[in-house]
Amino acid sequence: MSTKRVYIGSQPKLDAILNDQDDKKGVVICHPHPLYGGSMHNNVVNAMEKGFYERGFTTLRFNFRGVGRSEGIYDEGEGEIDDVVCAVNFLKDTLKDNASIILAGYSFGAWVSIRAALKIEGIDSIFIVAYPFSVYDPSPLKQFKGKMWFVAGKYDEIAPVEPLINIYKELPLIEKNLKIIESDHFFFGKEEEITQFIKEIF
Repeated sequence: MSTKRVYIGSQPKLDAILNDQDDKKGVVICHPHPLYGGSMHNNVVNAMEKGFYERGFTTLRFNFRGVGRSEGIYDEGEGEIDDVVCAVNFLKDTLKDNASIILAGYSFGAWVSIRAALKIEGIDSIFIVAYPFSVYDPSPLKQFKGKMWFVAGKYDEIAPVEPLINIYKELPLIEKNLKIIESDHFFFGKEEEITQFIKEIF
């Protein structure tokens, strides 16, 4: 894996890790909640990165504002949307014109990712792990018209399975998929299942 530490954007400047290979397809991976220890070094973020990289994607994971070496301060999920836009723009500049870019997010990162996807032209696919229904509004999921893939933990109390299944049934998407893993919200020891699911569908 060709790993590069990069800094993206300027206000604030964000700390990121780029694994550069295919110039025709890429993925931006978003980490869980900054105030609860979330960072780009999270186990689920790493599992997603591994899966996408092994399927030939150029991957970009980054720290939201105020996390690690990233500048700025936490902005309650609003400024973080701008962080995702910044990451996508950086990846677009890295890849060829008209390259395909997917957004992937875990928990808080899933919530921010789907809202960012509604604002970024050309994002037609998103990979979501543990969307936190107990904390955040699920309506952005219904607004997105592209392809969506979901991972959920069967015993997750923060991102419960039942509301996800109900919404999943209502989504009139061209392509969608849902995998339920025997896990709670943190997927410790289940990372390889996430990686393999990505490799199966992409």
